[in-house]
Amino acid sequence: MKNYFLDQRTVTFLIALLIASGLWLLIKLSGNFQTEHKIQIGYQNFPIDKVLINKPDSVLKIRTNNNGFGVLGQILFARNKSLTIDFETARFLRTKEGIQTYYILCSSLQSEIEDEFKSADQILNIQPDSLIFVFEKLASKKLKIQAHINLSFDPRFKQYKKMILEPDSLVFFGPTSLLDSLTTINTYPFDLQNINTNIDTIIPLHLPDNKLISSRENVKFQLAVEEYTEGKINLPIQIESDAATQYKIFPSEVQVTYQVALKDYAKVNSNEFELLASPDSTEAGKLLLELSKQPKNVIVSNIQPATAEYIIIK
Repeated sequence: MKNYFLDQRTVTFLIALLIASGLWLLIKLSGNFQTEHKIQIGYQNFPIDKVLINKPDSVLKIRTNNNGFGVLGQILFARNKSLTIDFETARFLRTKEGIQTYYILCSSLQSEIEDEFKSADQILNIQPDSLIFVFEKLASKKLKIQAHINLSFDPRFKQYKKMILEPDSLVFFGPTSLLDSLTTINTYPFDLQNINTNIDTIIPLHLPDNKLISSRENVKFQLAVEEYTEGKINLPIQIESDAATQYKIFPSEVQVTYQVALKDYAKVNSNEFELLASPDSTEAGKLLLELSKQPKNVIVSNIQPATAEYIIIK
C-alpha cells in the first residue's frame, strides 16, 4: 500500500499550503479592523462640601481602529483596562433648587484613553459622550476637636508644656440637623502608660455619624515630657497691712517644696516667688499662707507650715 504521507509531492503540497496560508494571514493582518472595548472608570477629588446624589457611569465603551497585528496583540495580551478621572476637570452646568450639576466631556479624556490603548491607531468613538455629576450642597460648621486621652507618667517624668492638638478645630460638612446637635468632635480613645519621652503621634477622629464629612480623618497630638526633680526654698512671709499697723509673725518664713524639670533646676530664682499672708476670718491670730507669685515652670507641692501666727504691735 502506498504511503501518501511519505510521498514527495504530498509533502511539497503541504508546505506550499502552509506558506500560502501564512501569506494570506499576513495580508489580512496588515488591514485595518474596528474593535470595541470597555474601560472601567473611577473618580477622585470629589468636593467635600457636597454629596453626590446621582450614579455616574462606571464604564466607557470605546471603538478603535487598528491593524490586525495590533488587534491580535490585544487579544493575546489582554488586560483589564481602567481609568481614574479627576473631578477637578469637571465643568459647572447649572444650579436648580439647591442642586448643582457638573459634566465632563468624554472627548476631553482621549489622551488618557490612548495611553490605555498604546497599540491602537485611532479612537473612533467614546460612549457615553459626557459624564454627569449631580450634587446637593451640605451645611457646614466649625467644631472644636476634643482629645479623648488617658495618660500616665513614669514617676520621674511629667508633662512639661501644654499639649498640642493640631488642628484644634475643623470645618465639618453634613445635614443641618446633625451639625446643629454637635459642639465638639472627639478623637478615638488614646491610652499611654509609663510615659518617659515626648509624644508625637496621630490620633484618628471619632465621627458620630457617617454622614459627617471633613477634609481630614485625624489630628496630630504632641506632648512635651521632661524628667522632674524636687527643690526646696525658704521664703519670708509678707502680710498686707496699713502703715499704722505692725505685725509680729511666727514663724517669719516658711519652706516651699516644688518640682521642676531637671533642665530648669539651676534657673529657679527665689526672687520669682512671693508669699502673702492674710488673717484667718474664722480664727483670730492665724494667718493663711498662699503663694501670690511663682515661676511658670515649677509645680509647688507643699508649703510648710501651712499657717502662721501673728500678734499686732501698736
